[in-house]
Amino acid sequence: MDIRQLQYYKEIVKQENISKAAEILNIAQPPLSQLLKKLEIELDTTLIHRYRQKWELTESGKLLYNYAEQVLSQMDEVKKRIHEIEEGTAGTVRIGVSSACSNMLIDYLADFREQFAGIKINIFSGDSEGLLKKLNQKEIDIALLLRPSNTEQYETKTLKEEPTILIVPSSWSTTLTKQPTLKEIAHLPFIMLGAMEGYSFNRNLLKAFEEHEAKPNIMIECKDIPMLVALVNRGLGISIIPRMNYKSLFYEHLKIYEFRQFDSSIVPVMMKLKDAPISKAATQFWQMVKK
Repeated sequence: MDIRQLQYYKEIVKQENISKAAEILNIAQPPLSQLLKKLEIELDTTLIHRYRQKWELTESGKLLYNYAEQVLSQMDEVKKRIHEIEEGTAGTVRIGVSSACSNMLIDYLADFREQFAGIKINIFSGDSEGLLKKLNQKEIDIALLLRPSNTEQYETKTLKEEPTILIVPSSWSTTLTKQPTLKEIAHLPFIMLGAMEGYSFNRNLLKAFEEHEAKPNIMIECKDIPMLVALVNRGLGISIIPRMNYKSLFYEHLKIYEFRQFDSSIVPVMMKLKDAPISKAATQFWQMVKK
């Protein structure tokens, strides 16, 4: 039994007449009669009692008709869903986002949902190092993170460059000058943004301290920037990080300084693998994000 047989059988029952069904299906009557007989032989049952002036569906016939309606309806739904996926109005986009860029992603998602309400979005959060691995292993389609040192194998969209800042518990700021230096802050408990494969921020910051004849008093190391900010906000130390967009974090106990003495290029980027196919849904999201 195949889909075509179910389609023909459904039309026969619907019209209650093989001649009318054959006309609608645009086929000859004899092959349609043979198809009905073949179904009855295959299922070893009588589907329709056919009399001169009477047409009666058997219990088996009713069961097959209901089954045919269900299967054909599902097939129509599958075709519709496939069409939507191919058109890019349905499907799934898998997006990885680093904690430092999470608020930026929220703004993009709000715009995307307005345009493509039928597309499902799977979000994977983590540090930039881990997200690069997921992207390379094709576990995600697109990643929003801080730009790594090497981007040769990726297609990138560069977003707004962010300055480096010094964050200090508010209660500590009275002991610092208006423009603190690396040497001035070296003795304070320091919360260091952890070293990550493919990123030079940690290494460059240590080098900057060294060039200014200072050594940071590192008490905590953390790869997660929101957690790092929360630790400083709690009064556990100071830190130097990219500014980014931290709308969702508590800043009431922080003092922020633009820190020009350490100028490390911090650029959030949207990335995908070069020459690697992604879903139409993911393509729609990628195209929405402008450089």
